[in-house]
Amino acid sequence: MNKLKKYSQVLLYTFGLFLFFSICIDLSFEINYITINSGSDYKKINDSTVAIVLGAAVYGNKPSPVLNDRLKSALLLYKKRKVKKILLSGDNGSRSYNELKPMLNYMLKNKVKKEDIFVDNSGFRTLDTLLRAKYIFQVQDAVIVTQRFHQPRAAFIGEKLGLKVSCFESDLREYRDETKNRFREFFARNLAWIDMNLMSDVTYTGKPYPISGDGTETWKLKDIPLE
Repeated sequence: MNKLKKYSQVLLYTFGLFLFFSICIDLSFEINYITINSGSDYKKINDSTVAIVLGAAVYGNKPSPVLNDRLKSALLLYKKRKVKKILLSGDNGSRSYNELKPMLNYMLKNKVKKEDIFVDNSGFRTLDTLLRAKYIFQVQDAVIVTQRFHQPRAAFIGEKLGLKVSCFESDLREYRDETKNRFREFFARNLAWIDMNLMSDVTYTGKPYPISGDGTETWKLKDIPLE
């Protein structure tokens, strides 16, 4: 009798776990569907104030293929006068790793006007970048430059923050880690949905650097804490 009771408890526990994970998986797929389809036609590129280049891996002073293609695409938008400014946002959280220096050097080597280049040293996540774009750089409209797999989440966050955004596809080649990126993006969309629907209202405080001004003032900008 005790064995039967123990067996029933194990079976019930196993069924409960199965049901829980099934609900989580279903919910994750539903959130991904909502995130991908809730935005407007973000692939329609309109003339905008700024191109936001989201950071990605660098190898020393060399941009990774993903980042290089984002930079090249943003430069094209600038040269075609689809945008007036370029906002470079990436990870500069330690002395040994700096995404911004190679990004800035790329733009300078390609003769982008210094005053048109803005630098955000604290773009650790897409959410950080777009929050700071809104509150620190006072961006109202932008073209987000990133790869296809990342576009729906970036557009979703931007629109939730009240920004007028479109996304420029920077896939200029096949990437070695494309499968891993797509897998990781599935879970990142869930986190983005939670951030945008469950987090309390937050703003970055500190000295503003309006995107309409001189970008060189931001080249040594330090992190501005979130409150």
